[in-house]
Amino acid sequence: MLTRCHKNGTYVVTCKAALLIKMVTHFRNSNAVLPEPPMVRIRTAGVDFSVVSFALIVLLGTQIFSPSFSAVEKGAAAPLSVDLKKIDELTETRSFYKARKMLEPLLEAYPKDPRVHTCAGRLFAKMGLLPRAIDEYNSVVALEPTNVFAFIELSRAYMAREDSNHAMASVRTALKVNPKSAEARLLLVRILMAKGLLLEAEQELQRLLRGDPNDAQVHFVAANIYRERGQGALALGHIEKAIQLNPAKHDWLLEKSDICILLNRYDEAKSSLEKLLQYEGDSVEGLNRLARVKENSFRDYDGAMECYRRVIEIDPDSVTALAGIERLKAKKNDLAGLWKHQLRSTLSKLMNKPKN
Repeated sequence: MLTRCHKNGTYVVTCKAALLIKMVTHFRNSNAVLPEPPMVRIRTAGVDFSVVSFALIVLLGTQIFSPSFSAVEKGAAAPLSVDLKKIDELTETRSFYKARKMLEPLLEAYPKDPRVHTCAGRLFAKMGLLPRAIDEYNSVVALEPTNVFAFIELSRAYMAREDSNHAMASVRTALKVNPKSAEARLLLVRILMAKGLLLEAEQELQRLLRGDPNDAQVHFVAANIYRERGQGALALGHIEKAIQLNPAKHDWLLEKSDICILLNRYDEAKSSLEKLLQYEGDSVEGLNRLARVKENSFRDYDGAMECYRRVIEIDPDSVTALAGIERLKAKKNDLAGLWKHQLRSTLSKLMNKPKN
C-alpha cells in the first residue's frame, strides 16, 4: 500500500513494502533461499522503481554498512598490533628515525591506548629521551594503575635519569601491585645500592634468594653488593654461581675479574678475561681490562701493548687505548733506562773493585 504525503505530494511505502523488507531481513539472517517476492511498482515525481528494488537496496545497505562490532574491533586491533610490533623491531635495531616516524601518528590516533604509550616509552628510553619516556610510562600507569611492567620501566627511566627517589617510589608501587614480582624486587635492590643503602639491599636480596636460590641474576646482583662492601670471598661465590647457572652471560666474566683483583688473585682475573675474549674477541671492555691486568699485575708491557693495539683496530679513536700505548712506551723506555743504569753501575763496581 501507498500513503500520500499531503505536504509534498510524495508517496510513502507501507504495509507490503515493509513486510517485504522484513522478509528479506529474515532470510538474510537465516541464510535461506529468498522466494520470489510480489512485484509492486511505485511511480512518483517521475521516478519508477519496484518495491523489490527498494528492498534489495535496504538489504545491500545492511550487508555493507552494518558489520558486527567485533569484526570492526578486530579489524582495527590487528593492524595496530602489527604496527607496534614493527616499531619495537625498529627500536631494537636502533632504527630510531623510522620507528618514530611510524609511532607519532599512532600516538595521535590512539591517545588512550596503553599499548601505544608503552611502545613509545620503550623507543624514547632507547633514544635517551628520558623525560619523554617518563611521560609515556606515566600515561600508561594513569590508564592502567595495576600495570606492573609499566611501573618497573618507569622506575628504570628515573634511574637512568639519576632520579633515585622517583625510581624508588615507582618500584615500590610495582611491589604493592604484585609483591611476588622478582623483577621489581631486583630493581629495588639496584636502587638501594645506588643510594648507598647496602644493608637494606642485602636484606631484599636475601628475600629473593629464599624465593629462588637458582636465579642467576639474583646471584649476579649479590656479587655486586658484596664486592661494593669489600666482602670479596662472598662476592666470588655468588658470581661463580651466577656464571654456572647462566654461562651464556659472558660479560659476567668482567665482574668475576674485578672480584679476583680485589682478592689479589691476579691469575684468575687474567684467566676470566681471556675466557671472555674467547667468546667475544671484539670486546673492547675485555681487551682494555686485560691490558690493565697485564700492565699493573704482571708488568707484561708487551702483552698489554698488544691488547691496546687490538682495541685500536676495532675503535681507531679509542682514547683509553691510545693513552695506554703512550704510557706503556714511556714505561718501557724508563725500564730500559733503569736496566742501563744498573748495568753501568755493576760494571763500574767490577772495574773499581780493589785487587787482592
